[in-house]
Amino acid sequence: MVEKLLDVIDKAAGYLLTPFAYPGRFLPLLGLTFSQRSLVRELVHLTPHRKWYRTQKFATILDVGAYIGAYAYAMQHILPDAQVYSFEPLPASFATLQKNMQKLQRWQGFNTAVGESNGSLEFWQNDFSASSSALPMEDLHRETFPQTEVSRKVNVAVARLDDLAPELKLISPVLLKIDVQGFELSVLRGAEEMLKQVDCVVCEVSYQPLYKGQASFSEVYQFMLQHGFTYQGSLENLVSPLDGSIMQSDAVFMQSTGSQEYER
Repeated sequence: MVEKLLDVIDKAAGYLLTPFAYPGRFLPLLGLTFSQRSLVRELVHLTPHRKWYRTQKFATILDVGAYIGAYAYAMQHILPDAQVYSFEPLPASFATLQKNMQKLQRWQGFNTAVGESNGSLEFWQNDFSASSSALPMEDLHRETFPQTEVSRKVNVAVARLDDLAPELKLISPVLLKIDVQGFELSVLRGAEEMLKQVDCVVCEVSYQPLYKGQASFSEVYQFMLQHGFTYQGSLENLVSPLDGSIMQSDAVFMQSTGSQEYER
């Protein structure tokens, strides 16, 4: 009971203290903390890492698995001069994403899933929308997070990043962020050419089976190694509320020096 209370206090402190890190946006952020917490959630999580993001000076950010725009919103505060491209397949989530981003400059959204093919994709829409995926859910996921019990199949558009490249203006340094609930390797396989222009990949990786057919950390690691990237550590961990084990993390892969095949 005490441990749960301390966890609640710690999370609340993060939300209340984050606006102080952005004095020019203090009042709007404070208001959103109470009115739209789901939008500022990523800003709270990423603010401790803002020095790293700013040191990298990312000019272009590819936000794959954008949901309602929490990551894009965070980047607009941490890296306000960066161009952000967001990709979200579910129409309802995309509509919310557009609404949340409409007042922000240097943002463009695409209502599509990203994978290793073009066309349509059978997608599992979950009642807890953030857990929706192109892959069916494993029992472990539902047991650990009971709010994700109900899913239904829908069809969504899907496209390869390599084929979307003509619609994107990639200015270096480029950051590719992937948060697609187990579908990460498919995204990467559809972006093999684009990866030559990417400086950093922040990719959600899993250590326990949460979705059927998902890529493991070792599979993603080997793919990235083969494409000239090195693993640099993780920014965030998802910890099981049942036993405290690490289930997922946001792994950072950096393009190895001298491995790029494009001109800066």
